[in-house]
Amino acid sequence: MFIARGMYPVELGDIDVIVHEDKLHLFYLNITGHDVVSHIVSEDGMHWKQLPSALRTGDPGEADDDQIWTMHTFPWKGRFYMLYTCLAQADDGRLQKTGLAISDDLIHWMKVPHNPVAAPDARWYEADLCSSGRADWRDPSIWIEGDTIHSFVCAHEKDGPFNRRGCVAHLTSKDALHWTVEPPFYTPRISTDFEVPSVFKLNGRYYLFGHIVYPQIDVYRIADQLAGPWRRPMDDTLLPAPNHDFHPCEWRGKMMVFNWIGVGKWDDSGDPVRMFAAPKIVQAAPDGALRLTPFDAGWDAVATEPWRAVSTKEILSKGRAYRGDWRAAGNNLSGQSHPGMGLQLLDGTWADFDFEATISSADAPEFGIVFRSDDTADQCMRLSCIQGRQTVELHRLYERINFNAIGRGFECLQTRHVNFATGKAFRVRISAYGPYIEISIDGSVRLATFNMYKRDGSVGFFIEDGAAEIKDVRIRRLEAPAMKLPKGPIPPKAKI
Repeated sequence: MFIARGMYPVELGDIDVIVHEDKLHLFYLNITGHDVVSHIVSEDGMHWKQLPSALRTGDPGEADDDQIWTMHTFPWKGRFYMLYTCLAQADDGRLQKTGLAISDDLIHWMKVPHNPVAAPDARWYEADLCSSGRADWRDPSIWIEGDTIHSFVCAHEKDGPFNRRGCVAHLTSKDALHWTVEPPFYTPRISTDFEVPSVFKLNGRYYLFGHIVYPQIDVYRIADQLAGPWRRPMDDTLLPAPNHDFHPCEWRGKMMVFNWIGVGKWDDSGDPVRMFAAPKIVQAAPDGALRLTPFDAGWDAVATEPWRAVSTKEILSKGRAYRGDWRAAGNNLSGQSHPGMGLQLLDGTWADFDFEATISSADAPEFGIVFRSDDTADQCMRLSCIQGRQTVELHRLYERINFNAIGRGFECLQTRHVNFATGKAFRVRISAYGPYIEISIDGSVRLATFNMYKRDGSVGFFIEDGAAEIKDVRIRRLEAPAMKLPKGPIPPKAKI
């Protein structure tokens, strides 16, 4: 996990990850000015060290003298190459093209003298400023097969309804220096753009990641061969917004995915933030459907203690209850509350932690877990499992803003469809690491976001208007992430 420090902590933009000498090298776009490609490195996927910046905008008259946009780095015959999006002042920054830089060590980069190496071809793509005032040709990524290097680029088809003209353009090269523009690689015809496209192969199938602009989600497609046809799975969402720019990278025998998260505020101070999220492992089902699973090796790297089982006896004797009837029967903790909400907290205060429990509902319409909570869960983070809606939702509950506010402070941060069945048990995991919150159901990451309204608090269970059972509870503490964090809740700005 990584947040770029500075006056405005929104500087981290689109990312690219490459493995070299068993280390992860991540390049990211500085989006405040779109003028720098920054570089960080990690040995475990969780702790990152800043390295010298890789690229900067060019001198006046060069192909990238206005801005630099998203890039992709790849090895080829003993050297490293970086394709990147370049914008020139001569085009008023509105005609996107492809630039190229070369390195022998991933640290020192040299742009090729024949930049730009590619631009939209009017035979297939929108290539001038007449149609929409901007020609899209950005976010290059690489897939190498045999002796051919393929690059995939976010572009527009030259014809068709504007809101469905977004496509994946295609470049090929035999030497990594000179590139040929090919007809469109994939044309979904559902969005104005199919941003940050990337291809990888898993279990004999090809996968294509991309971001569509309405709704604002990142999706995937499946094919049996690189040339397609590409098919859309029934549930094609990778993670809910604001998770974006998913980048695949094989590391230590596992296919990993990396992405950034962007929200409009860090806390109630109102400052926008983007962060590089914890990596995840991608797995494919027999039918080709993908799921993301927690990066266990990474969480182990930030754990300060081993997992500790918490017995039902300990929960009832050392914890605190607020309403509801809570009883232990062997390894099972049974709770019932009607009407309204009953709460059972574990002992202690928890800031950064990893937590798991198995839950099943007897007849409670809503139930789940609270964390960073006060003694009554009036101010807390809350994972709600709502059977009637078949969703898991991450809520933030906070105090009333001022005397003129109506009702309690409530914000739904994320929601995701999950198939619940009455009486069927499921395993819940919450990893809270500084502002980053990752939630898994039965081993599949379903929610991931960040919020820093409360730094610490209690962990526990809640039930509303019914009964549920909890068992096999365990928890461990994590280190505090090495970043500038608020010391506690920041009061909301008063509304006049």
